Amino acid sequence: MAIESLSEETAAPSVLSPTAGPSLKAPRAYVIGMPIASAGLWMALLAPALVVLAIKVSEITTPETRAGALSLVAGAGAVIALLANPFFGRLSDRTTSRFGMRKPWIVGGALIGLGALFFLGLAADVAGVLAAWVVAQLGFNAALAALVATLPDQAAPAERGRLSGLIGMTLPVGLVAAAYFAQLFDNAFQMAVVPGVVGTSLAIAFAFTFKDRVLTERPAPLNLREILGSFYFDPRLHPGLGWAWLTKFMVYVGYCAGLLYLPYFFADQLHVAEESIASLVFQATLVSSAGTMVTSILGGWISDRIGKRKTLVIASSLIIMAGLIVIAMSPGTDQVLVGQAIVGLGLGCFGAVDVALIADLLPSNQTENAKTFGVFNIAQALPQSIVPAVAFPVIALGGYPALFLGGAVVGIIGALLVTRIKGVK
Repeated sequence: MAIESLSEETAAPSVLSPTAGPSLKAPRAYVIGMPIASAGLWMALLAPALVVLAIKVSEITTPETRAGALSLVAGAGAVIALLANPFFGRLSDRTTSRFGMRKPWIVGGALIGLGALFFLGLAADVAGVLAAWVVAQLGFNAALAALVATLPDQAAPAERGRLSGLIGMTLPVGLVAAAYFAQLFDNAFQMAVVPGVVGTSLAIAFAFTFKDRVLTERPAPLNLREILGSFYFDPRLHPGLGWAWLTKFMVYVGYCAGLLYLPYFFADQLHVAEESIASLVFQATLVSSAGTMVTSILGGWISDRIGKRKTLVIASSLIIMAGLIVIAMSPGTDQVLVGQAIVGLGLGCFGAVDVALIADLLPSNQTENAKTFGVFNIAQALPQSIVPAVAFPVIALGGYPALFLGGAVVGIIGALLVTRIKGVK
């Protein structure tokens, strides 16, 4: 009976005005369920990004063309992610469904993404892989945009650091789960679909167990100017958000330089046998994620306690870049795993404190939270497009170490830019 009562209480939408914000602590069901749903969506999305795309492209191309084909597919998918997240976030801010603002997008986006993973696993050429990956990015980014926007909807400022730590932990959890499933199977279809089914199920289950906001007023229809406005905010009006965006973008340029090409680094730089690459990627992801999970919770908690978000953002960013330098200089797989562990320690704290910093910098009204978080997702998604675009010539000139070291330099510069933010410690 107690479980049934809790379900009824948390499932009913809460009717709020567009500018209402949370005044009480987030419900326990939300605190538990939201990170689980986030981890599920990341698992479904990252399984292809981590291993499946590289394996699938290798199956349908030659060794000479596979790097270029992977850059095309990953870059196009990243562009779609860049556009989809803020656009669907803007739509969820304006959704007047009786089920709530966020739920329809979480459920619908997850199901569309899952359907695309089936086609990805069955694709027989690069065009098919490209089309499937684009649709998957559309669906899962719509779901993620709505899901992240529930944080300022549901959580009071005093607990955002802690909850951001839990959210930050979900990306490495998703990475580990995706890599784990990948090394269980021997074909790309199963590697893509199985984590997709599991992750989508977790997200949909959460959507039916939390109290969503329901708008009491129907917004005016979007015009072209407002649609274009979904993809940016004016840094002159919100300079703190502008500097925070640039910091996040540059840190993720460095991070993506190491993440996207790790399978090929093992194969081409360290001459690892192809049948061992999936297992090594899993090991690398595991050690990285172990550090991330620890520092994600700890970093968010510490930032709430001491109230110094910027200091922790700088320190964690520099740790990530130190890990990339270790990987770039690695003569063997053991050193790569050490570098991955260092990256994970930095990434966990950065992911937690960065989200809390953005939430603290949001305008006082609550009308465009998802849109603003979506614009910040561009800072995380855009490097996935830019890095593949520049990686091919950089690798041709200096190899994978040059790519990793260049990314580290960009990330270090980005870390220092956070000092330009005013009004937040």
